[in-house]
Amino acid sequence: MTFALAASELGVSSLTINLVLVTSIVVLLGLPTFFLLKSGQGKSAF
Repeated sequence: MTFALAASELGVSSLTINLVLVTSIVVLLGLPTFFLLKSGQGKSAF
């Protein structure tokens, strides 16, 4: 609801907002796994 209001007020299409949300989720999920794999190189990660 907040994103829809922001989209209508700023004139940004919902596609760009969805892209921003997806990229932020990917970054939030990807960074911890990247650091876990990087820190666990000498050991078995799993």
